[in-house]
Amino acid sequence: MIQWFQELLKLKEIYIFMLAGLVLFPFIGNEAFAQESQSLTITTLKESYAAGEPVEITGLVETKVGDEIVTLRIFNPMNTLIAIDNIIVNDDGTFSVLIPTSIGGQWAKDGTYTIIANYYASTPATTQFEYGGMISAGIKSIAPEVPTKEDIADSESLMLEDHELKYELTGAKIIRITPDFEMKSLIIEIETYSDGELRITFPKDVIHTDEEGFFVLVDGEETNHEAVFDNDNWSFVIPFSNGSQEIEIIGTYVIPEFGTVALLILVIAISTIVVISTKNKQIFYPNT
Repeated sequence: MIQWFQELLKLKEIYIFMLAGLVLFPFIGNEAFAQESQSLTITTLKESYAAGEPVEITGLVETKVGDEIVTLRIFNPMNTLIAIDNIIVNDDGTFSVLIPTSIGGQWAKDGTYTIIANYYASTPATTQFEYGGMISAGIKSIAPEVPTKEDIADSESLMLEDHELKYELTGAKIIRITPDFEMKSLIIEIETYSDGELRITFPKDVIHTDEEGFFVLVDGEETNHEAVFDNDNWSFVIPFSNGSQEIEIIGTYVIPEFGTVALLILVIAISTIVVISTKNKQIFYPNT
């Protein structure tokens, strides 16, 4: 009798266990299904962005899971990882972020950038956008104009040899401008405090080029720029990023070094005096 009663208790425990399993199965199954089939989508607000323009990214997860976050990775056209960010998901499954960019640096390459997003157990989501060009971030794609009298009043100037140079500068200050005679270039040393641009005008007697145009380098890397020739002057618009130290404008002619010219004039003058003195030495050494 006692054995029969014990068997009955065991059957009752098994029955309760099975019943609990049937009750909990929909919840456990749904959770597992949610983990396996979790959907993730991302997109950018625009298909293309200009140099220096922040990139706005939005997305949606099908089901928010606890405090899990979306991880974004951004790759440049060379497939180099340049940015990574963790985004908090809203209660409704949406998320968004504004990714800052820069003119140069990690964002120097123009072309197609790729975003890869990861969230919990979902399959990674991918989207792409075009980046580069001089449209935004204070950089205008229109050609620069030669400063007028009204513009000059608000501009700064400096002297290079006997030439007065007019310029407008944001985000930095000019330390010095030095000709590089071997490279036929002008080197502009700057000290920055933010991203910015340099608008400067040179007479063609200072720097000039042939039909192939100028090369403009910022810290040794070629950069987008504008160059317009008008009234025997070259006007440039050159963007740069915070931390830049040197802008180099390379042409086919650069102003001769003042010191060299002065030395040449001095040598010619001394030679002339010696020749004249030799021819007329009787004036200085009369016969006695």
